[in-house]
Amino acid sequence: MQCNNVTTIPKGLLQLRDRLSSMMDSLYCDPKVTVHHVSSSAILLKALGLTVAELMNTSMGQYLNGHPFLALAVFVFGAMATVPIVIFLTFATVTFIGATVGFVLLEVFLLSLGGVSLLCVLSALAILSILVSLVLGACYITSYNVLNFYYSQRYQNTQPGVNTHTHTEALHLGF
Repeated sequence: MQCNNVTTIPKGLLQLRDRLSSMMDSLYCDPKVTVHHVSSSAILLKALGLTVAELMNTSMGQYLNGHPFLALAVFVFGAMATVPIVIFLTFATVTFIGATVGFVLLEVFLLSLGGVSLLCVLSALAILSILVSLVLGACYITSYNVLNFYYSQRYQNTQPGVNTHTHTEALHLGF
């Protein structure tokens, strides 16, 4: 059986293919052509340090040269993909900056809270140490006077003829 289903390509599509092929040939043949417009393919070529002629010498460039509609589809995809990629990268950058600022603010808040807590604890310790030193000072002065009075009474009882009344007044005055 013979297949009679032959598909014909419309004349307009053939002309478009010829124009695209001639444009690709002119880009391929001119080594001074570099990519100056901004698109994802231009950014990729600049990042790789390639010119159009160098790209066309690769196996991918030769394949795309033989399939101009696929090359157009790749170009359109690259041009259309730049917007979502830029939006995603902007979102990622803003999220990263926001998280960093939030983390810094959280750390500042926690350090401030810890600093205020430390200040309160140290203030309480200072007040407590003053009170303890007052109590210990009072105990020392009291024990000193009691012991001094005790031993002075003992000393008076061993020596006859000493006026105890004047001696106790001198003890109270701190002499």
